[in-house]
Amino acid sequence: MEKSILYFLMFFGPTFAVVISIGQIVQAKKALIDYLFAASFFGMALWMYQICLLSTDILYLHKYAFIYIALFPLPLIYIIPPIMVMRYKWVLSSSFDINKTHIAIFLPSLFCLGWILYGPIRGITFDSTYCCAFPLIGSKFATLPLYFKITYIIIILPNLYVATLMSPVLIKMLPVWQRYRNNQISKAARMGYISALSIAMTNILCFMGYIFSLRLVHISVLLANCATIYVYLVTQRHPHYHRLLRSETRKAHYERSRTKGLDVNKILQRLKELMEEEKIFADEELTLKDLASELGISQHQLSQILNDNLKKNFNTFINEYRIEEAKKMLIEEKERSILSIGIAVGFNSNTAFTTVFSKITGLTPSQYRKQHS
Repeated sequence: MEKSILYFLMFFGPTFAVVISIGQIVQAKKALIDYLFAASFFGMALWMYQICLLSTDILYLHKYAFIYIALFPLPLIYIIPPIMVMRYKWVLSSSFDINKTHIAIFLPSLFCLGWILYGPIRGITFDSTYCCAFPLIGSKFATLPLYFKITYIIIILPNLYVATLMSPVLIKMLPVWQRYRNNQISKAARMGYISALSIAMTNILCFMGYIFSLRLVHISVLLANCATIYVYLVTQRHPHYHRLLRSETRKAHYERSRTKGLDVNKILQRLKELMEEEKIFADEELTLKDLASELGISQHQLSQILNDNLKKNFNTFINEYRIEEAKKMLIEEKERSILSIGIAVGFNSNTAFTTVFSKITGLTPSQYRKQHS
């Protein structure tokens, strides 16, 4: 019973991916990206079907199942990783064109086809004797002829292949995730990064499972199924999420380019001096532009440095220094009024001072003074 449930959950994902693929084709208005998405999901479904069959005992049911399930689809499966990566490259760049580099990544598929044809040419027979030699650390794999050992390695390499191809994409998309952590982008835009990361991670897990334990393969398939459903639900809510992702990626790279060539550590050190020694925060009229001018950079550059390195915006950064100074004064200058202290550290009213103080410390200024008296 447990095995039946596991098999149902495993095979549900690729079946659902086929439905998504068909949905991309039958929609009224189609663009190139829709065909690329359709091919990507259909190929992923075919690949997942193969993984499901290879990691279960279903291959034992037919004498020539190894040929039909493990070998025949391999050349096509080796095309799937490049297609999946091309999909993301198109999302990140509206002017994506096929070039020699992209053509080169399809060469493993041709090599795979040649290897499969090499077997029959040399008179090698394929039957259920060579089925289910996973995991590769098992005793059955060790007894296989050399041709089939290499074949099994070729079967699992697409998982490592796609993870490798996805690495540059993940690196390019990393600024998008950093912007999300700083609450600068929508949840829809972050979906693209999560989706790309899940592809890489589940394939690495599957690759390890083929070598060490088929349970890891089963887990990777179930995780991939969850990711597929997640992608579908987000695209239904945000049909043009890929445009959001492209926009956020460009924006993130543009913002990072603002600080390129600057000695950020030196700027941060000078910023610390201005705050702690010169107490520039005490000026209630201090603006982002004023502080940037003191540092000899633009306000956009300063804002980016604060976001990237301190994970704070200008107001939060300044107010934290003001409150730290106020906390000292509340304890050391007990005769001084709370209003006077608030004005001294840079607030223009008692209300503003109390509001910010309470937000940062969880106490009002008077409560803080009483607690430390």
